Formats: sequence, structure tokens, C-alpha cells
Amino acid sequence: MKRLISFLFCLVLLFSFAGCSSSSDMSFAGRADVAGSGLSGETVTSSPETEPEPVPEIHRRVSVAATGDDIIYQAGFTDARNRASGGREFDFLPNYENIRDAVSAADIAFVNQETLMAGAEYGYSDYPRFNSPQSLLDDLITVGYDVISIANNHMLDMGTPGLGDTIAYYKTKSDEVTMIGGYENEEDFMPPRVIERGGMRIAFVAFTYATNGLKLREGSDIYVPYINDADIVRAVEAGREAADCVIISMHWGNENNFTPSDDQRHAAQVAADAGALAIIGHHPHVIQPVEWVTGKDGGKMLCIYSLGDLIAVMTKSHNMLSGLVTFDIVQDNDVFRIENTLFTPLVFHFGPSYYNGKIYYLKDFTKELESTFGNVYGIKDGKERLETIVKRYIDPEFLPDYLKDE
Repeated sequence: MKRLISFLFCLVLLFSFAGCSSSSDMSFAGRADVAGSGLSGETVTSSPETEPEPVPEIHRRVSVAATGDDIIYQAGFTDARNRASGGREFDFLPNYENIRDAVSAADIAFVNQETLMAGAEYGYSDYPRFNSPQSLLDDLITVGYDVISIANNHMLDMGTPGLGDTIAYYKTKSDEVTMIGGYENEEDFMPPRVIERGGMRIAFVAFTYATNGLKLREGSDIYVPYINDADIVRAVEAGREAADCVIISMHWGNENNFTPSDDQRHAAQVAADAGALAIIGHHPHVIQPVEWVTGKDGGKMLCIYSLGDLIAVMTKSHNMLSGLVTFDIVQDNDVFRIENTLFTPLVFHFGPSYYNGKIYYLKDFTKELESTFGNVYGIKDGKERLETIVKRYIDPEFLPDYLKDE
């Protein structure tokens, strides 16, 4: 009997432990189910993990057009005065009539404005100290220019006050055009100014090699961006932080020299190593090559060493030759590159007595235009010689078909 009682007691203990174990397992599973459903006491089947949304691919394209030095001599503002009507004092639009469609068609159009627009009180003047009518800016905007650089060797021609008044006038048009190269102070210089087009943010910065020996007034806050390695790197890095890519306007090189100087090549390499996407160069009064410069990370930077004079009244035909360079900035996700670079040659024609000036596409430069081209200076050559210069210094990769040798 004792054995039977002991056996039954052991059975009771065994089932008691088994019940505790089962209760513990159910409790853990229950907490998981309640946590998943939010409902106490219900058993919920977990849903499979949701696949993450695919990241959309980004493909964008922005077109750029760039032209060279816009230098308004006395003949230029006299022409503009003679052409004015409807109550206007000056009309510069006829100068740009033939390129207006190409400039306005670009998402971003650039020009280097060589001459100040300080105001009538300074007097209108040309070489060696330039000051142009402020209405010129209105006409450049009408033509379709979006970015204008004033960083050049003539930016102090009217002294510190003249530069200050030029900057102030551009700022009154800041909702219509972006001016680079003239800065109220160093903080205004950095970070570079940014233009947004088609979802892409492009930073622009400008430098000049010198200001013809003229200096800012002592104590002035105005900032002149002289070319130096440290500031190039600083500007590109700040631009890449503020935008997707960086374009630099460079006023550099030796006048009347068709090949880039060692200083130009050095500055271009510094910019490429820092990660700039393109350089738009000007100053030599003649065209210079367009090249790809490889940065230290392997990236390719487009370098237009000199676009020549868009408008000027000078003694040699090659000083009247310039380029309209167009290219596309292409974005594929986080990679930016340049495609479709084209150098289209232009010529600024002026006739007897310096006047009736107008920009023409070189391919449209007729024998009739040649017959009056620069007569006042005795210029005898024309389209054929200018085409020879273009083919000598611009790589066929960048030329229109009609200038490529078969």
C-alpha cells in the first residue's frame, strides 16, 4: 500500500512539472503574438518582411552657352546711342542680334563683361579706363545671359567707388541675372553663387590674374578675387559643398598669344584636382584651345582656355575672332560629366569709321562683309584666315562639321 501511495505521489509531481513547463512556453509565445497584433489573447500570424522601395535613378541634363570678352569701346556706346529709339538713350541689342537665339536657348548663358557699369556720373569712357552705360546690363539680360563675370583686369578702372557702384547696380538686377567676380566683401565671395536649373545646382566662381596695377582703397571691404592656388581650392570645395558641380570663370593668360601659358596650365590643374567641372577662360583677345584636364581623382574637367573677344574694336582680324562654346552638364545619379561640347566661331564686324558693329557667325561672314571689315585699321584678311586660325588651335573634337578636314 505504501508503495502504491508513493507511486501515485510521484505521478502527481511529474505532471505538475510538465504543466509548469508548458505554461511558460505558451506565455512567451503569447507575448509575441500580442505585441504583433496589439490585441490581448489573440494569436496573429506574422506578415513577411516588406521589400524596400527601389531608389529612383536620376538622369538630368542642363545646357550651357559661353561667350568671351564683351569690351565696349567708344564706338560701341556711340553706336548704341545712334541706334536708340522709343525714348531710350542707348540700344546695344543690335550687336547681339545674330547670337540671341543661341544664347537665350541655353539653360545657362555666360559672358565676361570686361567693362564696368559704374554710372553716368563717372563719364562713359574706353581704353585705358572703361566705363559703359548701365543700360547695357538690361540689354544683356534681354539677350538671355544668366551669368555675368566682372572679374577682369579692368574692374578697378573707375577706382574702388566705381567698382562698388557697379556691384550695387548688378545687385538691383539680382532676380534676373547672377553676377560673379565682384564682391562686397570676402563673405560675399564665399560660398560661390549657385544657379538651379532642371533640378541641378551649379556653383559659379570667378578669378582674375590682375587689375592693371590698380589697388583697392585702403580700408575697403570690397573683395577682388585674384588667382591663387589656395583660393581656387577653397572656392571649388565650397562650391561642391553648396552645389552639385562647379564652373570657374578665369581671366588669365598672355594677350595675343594663341597658346596657354604655364600659369594657365598650372591653375587649370589645381582646379581639376580640386574637382571643378569646367573652366571658362578669357582675356588674351584671341582664341586658345579647348582641352580636357584630368584631376587627381581621374575626373575630367573641360578647360576653355580663351574664348577671345566677343565685342571689341581692335586693329587685327584675329582680335575680332571669338567662340560661342556650348555644352551639356549631364547627371547620372551622383556622377556629373560634360557632353556635346561645341566651339562655334564668331566674328565681330565693324565697318568704316569704327561703327555699325555686329556679331556674326563666321560661317555667315560674306565677301560683302569682308570688304568693309575693319577698313579704318586697314584690315585686309577675313573669313579664310580666321577659319585657318580656328582649325589650327581648336581640336576637331570640338569643331562644327564644316570646319573638320575630311
